[in-house]
Amino acid sequence: MARRDPKTSTTDLDLLRELCAAPSPTGFEGPVQTVVRRRLSATAETAGDPLGNVWADVVPDGAPHVLVTGHADQIGLIVTYVDDRGYVSFDAVGGVDRQLLPGRHLVIHGPKGPIDGVVGRKPTHVIPKDERGKAPELHEQWIDIGAGSRDEALGLVAIGDPITFQADFLALAGGRYASPAFDDRAGVYVALRALEHYAATPAAARLTALSTVHEETTFMGAKAAALRFRPDVAMVIDADFASDDPGVDPKKLGGEVKLGGGPIIHRGAASNRRLVELALEVAAAERIPHQVKAVPGATQTDAEELMASVQTATLSFSLPVRYMHSALEVMDPEDAEAGALLAAALTRRLAQDWTPERFVPGG
Repeated sequence: MARRDPKTSTTDLDLLRELCAAPSPTGFEGPVQTVVRRRLSATAETAGDPLGNVWADVVPDGAPHVLVTGHADQIGLIVTYVDDRGYVSFDAVGGVDRQLLPGRHLVIHGPKGPIDGVVGRKPTHVIPKDERGKAPELHEQWIDIGAGSRDEALGLVAIGDPITFQADFLALAGGRYASPAFDDRAGVYVALRALEHYAATPAAARLTALSTVHEETTFMGAKAAALRFRPDVAMVIDADFASDDPGVDPKKLGGEVKLGGGPIIHRGAASNRRLVELALEVAAAERIPHQVKAVPGATQTDAEELMASVQTATLSFSLPVRYMHSALEVMDPEDAEAGALLAAALTRRLAQDWTPERFVPGG
């Protein structure tokens, strides 16, 4: 379907930028959850749990209970050791490709504030020919923060400090942007904006916007939320691989999905079949751009955890992103805003004629 007209777009770029600027790898989601709480509090009362999940409700006594969620954490690294010369060793938090790191600018979020560093690498001239083009294992890499000794380095950083790529938010041609945190700050954006859109014209359903933690490692935030909420319906929004760059074959990804084409509705094991049908119907009726992708098995997102809450009809939909899990991911913010509009519109439709049996096969 055609892209939304930028002249009538309601995309909140400032919100997306602020979400992406908050450095928050798994286990250290506090900075972005502070942004989430502040934004949600303008619409509803916020709450959280000791794990770090943050949420808010509109129509808290309504039915059915619909949950829309994205995960707050991003991939990153963690300080594991500092040697006598002040060089910092690290390990991965989430799916970090070691090939991305040599020569890269990283930021260590130390107790006294952010510390810039560079991942060291041997000059090409001194690397043996049989080793050229190969990235060393993570434990063989190091970060140079300029310190001359272990004591000097430990005055700036501590064991267990989180490390991220620099928090850029680069404007590209065609209304696209690049950031290291679109996975999954774009999904968090959808949850927040869906709550705002729904609150503007609420219906009978209870809508909870949830920003989960620990998705990149253990899915623990979604596991806790499934136990706490046991919603009737869950919409799980994450980033997904776009197929419109030269390095990707759409036949291997479950279909052709493009930046600017709208949110990607997952058909297959990732979603309740009847909920998919209703989402497609609502998207068409509301003229919301959308795409469809085949998902034969696990999504490797929070969706499976919400499905396991026994009574939850789950819809997995995603936002197309190029270069996922890299130092700069690329997306079209219009896709995120379209996702928020879809989540709000689907919630209103569910409120009109809710029956749990509708989403039970054979019911």
